Amino acid sequence: MAITFLNFTQAELNDFLADKRPLHKHMSLESALNSLNNQILWFANPTTWKDPFESRFVMAKYIKNGKEITYPWYNRIFCTCLTQTAASEAYWTPYSQQQIGVEFKINRQVLIKQLEEYSTNYEIFIGRVEYMMTKEIKGALSSIPFSPPIPIKESREWWARLLLLKRNAYKYEDEIRIIIIKKDTTKEKGISLKYKCANTDLIQSIVLDPSIEANTFSMLREIFETKYKFLPFNNKSNKLSHRVTKSQLYAKQKVHHFKL
Repeated sequence: MAITFLNFTQAELNDFLADKRPLHKHMSLESALNSLNNQILWFANPTTWKDPFESRFVMAKYIKNGKEITYPWYNRIFCTCLTQTAASEAYWTPYSQQQIGVEFKINRQVLIKQLEEYSTNYEIFIGRVEYMMTKEIKGALSSIPFSPPIPIKESREWWARLLLLKRNAYKYEDEIRIIIIKKDTTKEKGISLKYKCANTDLIQSIVLDPSIEANTFSMLREIFETKYKFLPFNNKSNKLSHRVTKSQLYAKQKVHHFKL
């Protein structure tokens, strides 16, 4: 079974697949080390998400033919969220879970290839999140203004695209969501899929929390470079470039002189 891509026109999908820019994944330091040590990708059960609005379609009850039913993939669906936006202050606090935050810059072509290895065991969707007004998401299912290609109601694509709806307040995220469907119901809080390539093949580079101090950054860079082999390389200008850097979001600025 092939991966199903959602909320892309064919032209947009072609551009997405050919894009050489990385996808960005933010997490806590503990989660980053767990991923690197075990070479795994983590997918969370949406019922564990802190924002109840995000899981409303999974937790909802549906009336069909006079009977109440649950979301068809309840306790079978798992998701991971990435962004195409390179830098934003809003990512660090929620995803670092009060720890040091870490950003993986992930090679999208390698990621898709790794996911394809699991497409016979799981149903896999990769979708671009769709942003709309809150009242549009909270309205009747029949009136949700999906963008083309519009899914057929109650199709598998339709149920999956309900999980791609977010409020306009989060539009800056430009989020890509990967959805994994297990065959059997489970009460797991999440599942891990092992990737079968080197860490440095999947993860192009690592960016560390903008708020960490110099000594902490120096120590973590050394660990990522020596233990996990994210070694510096010579760039096109034949200058040394580090694959482990610190976000410059809060970098000290030079005093600027303005003419009055």
